[in-house]
Amino acid sequence: RSEEYKAVVVVDMRMNDMRDSELGKKLGMAGMLSDVTSGDDAPGPNEIDRVFGAMSLPQSMQDAMMAQFGEVKFDFFVKIYFNNEDAIDKVLAEIGSDSAETVEKDGKTFYELPADGGVPAGLVFMQVVDSKTVELGTKKYLFHPDRKLLTDNLMSAAKDSPKAPIRMAMDFSGARGLVTELVEMGKQQAGGNGPAGAFIDLVNNVQDLSIMVGMDGGDLLTIKARGLDDEKSKELRSGVDARLGLAKMSMQQFMPMVESSDPDAAEMLGVISKALKAKGTGQEVLVKIPTPKGLGDYISKQMENLPMLLQMGGQAGGGF
Repeated sequence: RSEEYKAVVVVDMRMNDMRDSELGKKLGMAGMLSDVTSGDDAPGPNEIDRVFGAMSLPQSMQDAMMAQFGEVKFDFFVKIYFNNEDAIDKVLAEIGSDSAETVEKDGKTFYELPADGGVPAGLVFMQVVDSKTVELGTKKYLFHPDRKLLTDNLMSAAKDSPKAPIRMAMDFSGARGLVTELVEMGKQQAGGNGPAGAFIDLVNNVQDLSIMVGMDGGDLLTIKARGLDDEKSKELRSGVDARLGLAKMSMQQFMPMVESSDPDAAEMLGVISKALKAKGTGQEVLVKIPTPKGLGDYISKQMENLPMLLQMGGQAGGGF
């Protein structure tokens, strides 16, 4: 297949949008990230504005298992966009660029990264794209002449997804061999649970899937799938709706207990419960969860209370 080498998974994390979002500010995300130390010589999380990457997948579980023997059957690239030029110097110092093996291609310098854990030497390369951006990846992707590395389905799914700080998409059709094997494994795990097995089987109806996480008071979570055709999409929509209905019933069963102990949490769970429905027409299957009002304040408050709750728990039970 002409698209066999292409990426079937894409991830886009806009760290600057996350930090500047309504929810990010309520949670003090910038402060939390500044507390995450990545070593004095490495760029910190707050120096990263965006991480964008994509990868192919092995065609089978057998191919996937070959990674433990150093034979990696997938390719990837990751672009890291920093917000200052000093970060690039830190990255170059961290990889030991002065002594690293390099490859020159089309006027660009690629640094060969050394072996790290289970990652063999010569698998991952890095290039400095511009004064604030680096890109890491496998040779096949980084050296590719036209860099058209996403399958058509993945490109379509990524383009159709609404703007959000966190976006992920997967082309199930492009990874059909591996997906089919995983579905069969899942059905075996389900054993005699017929409804669970039937639901797992619906994964074979999916052409592509997108997941978006919002942080500015609109939709908190958007999950959008496209079926292989209208009929399979209808089956998928019906199956997802039935599962969401079961989840809604479970939430309603313990809602009275939550209402008595934490009315604010109950109100937010009510908003989420009401939204648990699969919608869409044609090939589209859509689930949208709105952001409950006051979510940021509520989580922030719970985080403030966490040290006290942990201390009380320790005093009561003496820890583990």
